[in-house]
Order: sequence, then structure tokens, then C-alpha cells
Amino acid sequence: MGLAGVLWWFGRQLPVTSTGPVAEVDVLVYGDEPAGIAAAIQAGRGLAGQGRVVLVRSQPKWAWVGGVWTRGGLAYLDRNQMRGQPPSCPFYRELLETAGVQRIAANASLMDWGMRQLLQAAGVQLVHQTQLHPQVQGQRIARLLSGRQQWTAQVVIDATPEADLARAAGLAYEKGFAGLGLPQVTLAVSPVFEVAPLTLAQLAAIERRILNNPLLLQELRQQIRRENSPADAASLLRHFHLPMQVQEDFADIYSAALGAAYHRWRGLPLRVGSRIFLDRGNVAAVAPDRLSFNGLLFQLTTREVERLVQQQRRPTSLMYAELQHFQNWLRRFPEAAQVQVFPPLEVYVRHLITVTEVLEPLPVERLLQGGVAPEQAIGEFRYALDARGGIPGWRQAIPPTVTFRYGVGSSLTRLENLAVVGGNAGFPGLAATVGRIEERKVCTGAYLGQLAARAVLTQEPLVKQTPSLAPP
Repeated sequence: MGLAGVLWWFGRQLPVTSTGPVAEVDVLVYGDEPAGIAAAIQAGRGLAGQGRVVLVRSQPKWAWVGGVWTRGGLAYLDRNQMRGQPPSCPFYRELLETAGVQRIAANASLMDWGMRQLLQAAGVQLVHQTQLHPQVQGQRIARLLSGRQQWTAQVVIDATPEADLARAAGLAYEKGFAGLGLPQVTLAVSPVFEVAPLTLAQLAAIERRILNNPLLLQELRQQIRRENSPADAASLLRHFHLPMQVQEDFADIYSAALGAAYHRWRGLPLRVGSRIFLDRGNVAAVAPDRLSFNGLLFQLTTREVERLVQQQRRPTSLMYAELQHFQNWLRRFPEAAQVQVFPPLEVYVRHLITVTEVLEPLPVERLLQGGVAPEQAIGEFRYALDARGGIPGWRQAIPPTVTFRYGVGSSLTRLENLAVVGGNAGFPGLAATVGRIEERKVCTGAYLGQLAARAVLTQEPLVKQTPSLAPP
């Protein structure tokens, strides 16, 4: 881990003792990312008043619940790419319907409202502004400490983005792409910003101005070929003349021309893996004249991402400055003369930690073979191994889009009452690029919540609720 990593790890553990009162609960979910909220709701429903479920988070009461979907601004919701396939699980569909999602775009305030309504209806207690530290005895978490408060729980689900409880409890993990020999490299982070007033039609008109300028396009193509390897240049130039596809509440950008034009104006290279990279974005219309843009990438080292996390994921001064530049560039077009760019509350961190000490990790090799065995599967998922912005130092080809079965073995751990849910659980190496997709995480969380309720009602460990994974 290195000395800096050891000091950071120990710093996360304090305080480690408590003499205060003990709060006894049945299911405790730590972290309010969408997968954790799904787990808490389904646990509450499964217990139906026969047990106590709490969701503990470090944010204050007034802050939106929903993590990356609300505070992180990730309004464009990626979906299962299996043709003709609805979302992977009924709970995911219910969550989107409750939040008023039409097709793709999630409004942060409506998502916060919908999640709070479902939590309340399921009898889940929200505990705010609290950090927990586990004490392990034998093969279970015996208690969780928070200042002068102590908690005990029959089932603990770690839904924090960096698996805080699991790591503090001693479970093995890899940082960045350590499994590929690149411990200081991780996926690019993105401040998913909003722009207003701007409609999808106006954004498409701005792109058409670029695509309809042959001289500018020729210069942009030459710049891309000059600044990238032949393979990266070919990737960036694919669909270069194809305009964005605008649908009811979202747009998919296929051409790199918009980003290349911005980089040319800024005097920055449009190079895969560079420090700042305006990628082909995913755009969601969160209101008729307000767009959410996921595509401005910042390539940071894992140490820099750790510092970002320690600072509550607040955008850095460099990010604020770049968003100001982007606003100034947009205002050069008549369609966006009055536009303003609004930074997110939190930066979208795609990947930092992977807990590898799980019952059944899913590396790329296994994903390419179809994933878990059919009897262990809780769903099937199709998505690209999306290393948006590139993986600096990785020279091999990234495998294509995969269809794989997934279960809960990548979330269950050797600690009989601890599960980990999220993009940090059990998808090591390149597999992290697909394991991080929110729909799969939410569906896994929802299923784990059902298992947690069953474990409470049967008074047996989590792993015994899945016969194919239970020890003899």
C-alpha cells in the first residue's frame, strides 16, 4: 500500500473506541449511493415492520440523498444494452418511475424526493452526518462506532463509494488498476455540469455549425491525427461526420468534432489520456432548457483522487476554471449567448477502490465467458467495458461489449454479516470498467436487501441465504 496509503488508511479509522449507548438494529446500510438506498428499501420491505433498518450517511440532513445521481449530477442514466430488454430488475424500473424519469434524464431534486419517499414507506430510518468505524470479532462485525455512539447489526451493507467499512474491517482490496500493474492509474473523473438556458435542439445546432464547416473539420482531423497514436486517432475519428442523436430527454454525441473544436479554441491537445479531455458526451435534459453534460474528463492519479475524496469530492480550482472556459466558448455561438455553466456539488469518481476479498470476484476473463453460473445469477447485463478517457499506461486492447450474468457473490465477504455493494465490489482489473454501471449496482443492492431481510428473519448469516455459495 505504501507509507502514504497506510497513513491515510489509519486516519480513516479514528476514533476506534466508544463507551456510549448501544443502538441495536437489524440491517444497517452505510452510504447513500443508489445501490445502498435500493438495499435499505428492499430490506425494509422484506422485514415489513418485524425489524429495524437504518441507512447511515456522512452527509448532513439537508443534503440530497442519492450520491452520484443527485450530488454528483449524473443525470444521464446508463441502461442495460441488451436489445429489447427492459431495465434489469423491477426495483430499478420502480425507482425511475417514482422519480419521474421519462427515458434517460434524472432530475436531481426529483430523484432525491423519490428516494426519500420510498425509504419512508419502507420504514427505513435515515441517520445523517455520521461516520462509522467497524470492530471485528471472529468472522463478523461485532459493532460499529461513531464518536460516543455504538451500533450493532445482524446485517451490515457497505454502500460507500470507496468501501470504507470493508477496508477498515481488513478486507483485501486493490487501488486503481493495481491488478493490471498500474496502482497509480484509475479512470478519469468528471464534474458532471449543467448548462442553462440551452435546449437539446440548440446544442445540436451548435454541433451542426462545426460539422457544416469543411475547412474547420479538415483542421480538426489533422490535429487529432497529429496528437494521437494511429489507433487512438482512428477511434476519435470514427463517426466524425455523424451528428448527435436527439431523443425525448437526452442526446447521444457520436462525433468528436464538438470536443475537438473546443480544444482547438483552448489551445489544448485532444489526446486520449490527457489531463483535460472533452469527450463525446452523454447529455440529459433535466428541464426543457437545462442540460446535464457528462463528458468533461480530468485524468488524475489515484493519490489525487484520494485527496478529492477526502475533500468531499468538491470540484477543484482547475475544474472550476475549465468550466468557466467552456461557458465562455459556448457563448460564442448565438444559440448559447446567455448560457451559464453550473458545477456539480460533487465530482463523479468512476473508480478508485476494488474490494477483491469477496466470495466470487468477476474478472474480465469470467465476464467474457458469460459471468456467474446460471443457478447463481440474479440478472443478465450487457454493456461496454467503458474506460472513458482511457487508461494511461495500458497498451493492450480493451475487450468489446460483453453480456454477462451477475450475482451477489461479488458483494458477499468472508465476514458473515458484511456485504459490499457498488462499483467497488468484486470486479477487479479491467472488469471495473463495466462493474461500475449504476443499473447493475442498483439491482444487486435491491437483491442484497431482500437477502438481508431473510437473514434477519431466519437468524442465519447472509451467505446461507444463497445455497450455491454457502460453505458446506
